[in-house]
Amino acid sequence: MSADGWMVESLSHGEIFFASPTLQQRSHGTKGAVCAYEPVSADGVRRLFDRARAAGIARPVLFGLVPFDTTRHASFTIPVQLQLAPVPQRGGAVVAPAGRRPAVVARQPVPAPEIYGDMVRKALDLYEEGDVRKIVLSRAMDVELDAPIAYADVLRDLLRRNAQGYTFAVPAWSDGVAGAQPAASMVGASPELLVRREGDRVFINPLAGSIPRVADPEEDQARREGLAVSEKDLREHGYVVSDIVRILREHCEELDVPQGPSVIGTDALWHLSTFIAGRLKSPDLSALGLACALHPTPAICGFPTAQAFAHIQDLEPFDREYFAGLVGWQREDGDGEWALTLRCARYDGDRRLRLYAGAGTVAGSDPESEIRETAMKMETFMRAIA
Repeated sequence: MSADGWMVESLSHGEIFFASPTLQQRSHGTKGAVCAYEPVSADGVRRLFDRARAAGIARPVLFGLVPFDTTRHASFTIPVQLQLAPVPQRGGAVVAPAGRRPAVVARQPVPAPEIYGDMVRKALDLYEEGDVRKIVLSRAMDVELDAPIAYADVLRDLLRRNAQGYTFAVPAWSDGVAGAQPAASMVGASPELLVRREGDRVFINPLAGSIPRVADPEEDQARREGLAVSEKDLREHGYVVSDIVRILREHCEELDVPQGPSVIGTDALWHLSTFIAGRLKSPDLSALGLACALHPTPAICGFPTAQAFAHIQDLEPFDREYFAGLVGWQREDGDGEWALTLRCARYDGDRRLRLYAGAGTVAGSDPESEIRETAMKMETFMRAIA
């Protein structure tokens, strides 16, 4: 463990790092890891744990990436060597980057900002037709660097900016995983927990409705207070919470749902947040099983979900892949944590990354404001890499 207490030193491509607000986990080496690239299923997860125990992994922990479209293949890894530790106290020693940060050689928005603005305008037309009330629209940025990133430097930067979130580097596999290096890694710092399971207790923390932060303290506080009473943002947040509660009632015998959201902050944004707790009806439902039952939530898709999902396929000119899917971990007993794969990038292990960001649009949304919000979200990751 390094001087600042984070277990990120010398992290290599294909190794795993996952930090929640209280626990950090890091794998060492890639040899012998149990890996799979297949659609997510309870039977598939059981087979992976069976393979891990057969390989002599005494206390297997599964890490995974589930795509936005859950009919597509997911990536799963059970490492041979896994180190766990509490997260260090925030505000401790800061380890400087080991060397020169890579320089950005090229950036290519996907699509161009003006086309993204047109996507928002098309969504506004759909709201007037009445079959959908919210659509989350995303865009990406392809970045080429002059040298590979240092995982330790990038993760430390993200950890500083996302103190209460979920910071990760998890391998993304492709066909032919046996003995191979991953096709890429998803690296990021998500602010949003979808599900944490501890025995029969589950915890869910949807975020929806946000506003960029500013350096001036008075203006920043005014924005925070304005978000708390924003009709547009409260409406967007309400769609998310009501849909999540509807699904949770099918699986939980007890639910504790606050009457209204609170406001929480990252370094870049204020968010409306609702923390929900529940008790499962069945101990057989794993953290991943419940996460898949909830996914995709209106927070990263829209409302009603089926209609929003169909419109996203029509409006977005690229494949989200793992963006706005699930990233997390799970033990064999079903306990674990799954966050939404946000504030992230797909990194090829060399010099190319694809950064992602999305924004929830509802009737009354302003295309220029959504362009600025998505740019702000991607800038969090840009500051970490170069």
